[in-house]
Amino acid sequence: MTDTAVLPPIELSLESQVPPPEAWDMLTEPERVALWFTDASPVGPVGSPYRLDFGDGSVVAGRIVALEPGVSFAHTWSWQGTEPEQVTRVAWTVEPLDGGGSRIDLVHDGWVDAAADDASRTEHEAYWRGYLDDLRDVLAEG
Repeated sequence: MTDTAVLPPIELSLESQVPPPEAWDMLTEPERVALWFTDASPVGPVGSPYRLDFGDGSVVAGRIVALEPGVSFAHTWSWQGTEPEQVTRVAWTVEPLDGGGSRIDLVHDGWVDAAADDASRTEHEAYWRGYLDDLRDVLAEG
């Protein structure tokens, strides 16, 4: 088993020509999230449940833990039905770019606190890279 004390957060970002409000909607409106990611519950106030359903019983359940509408939100991440439960944290931030467009940042952390191993972190990073590629494509299509 890998020493979990050395597992860094997953930090990924993308830049797009879409304005920040449109990028924000793509991260928070369930019908838009489904275009590039999966079925998601609405982003509610801090403390609200947040659920991602990937189908075939693959569900991430969590709660909204931070929210600055139009700018950032974070939620806990735990695969439903797994033992032991490993709770990590996913945070999204949207920033305007000089000259127009927006930057979307993703940070998925908490690997050490969740006692996750390197294989789990590496698998999540690979999936996130693919999903952000899909998000970039959807944003480019307008």
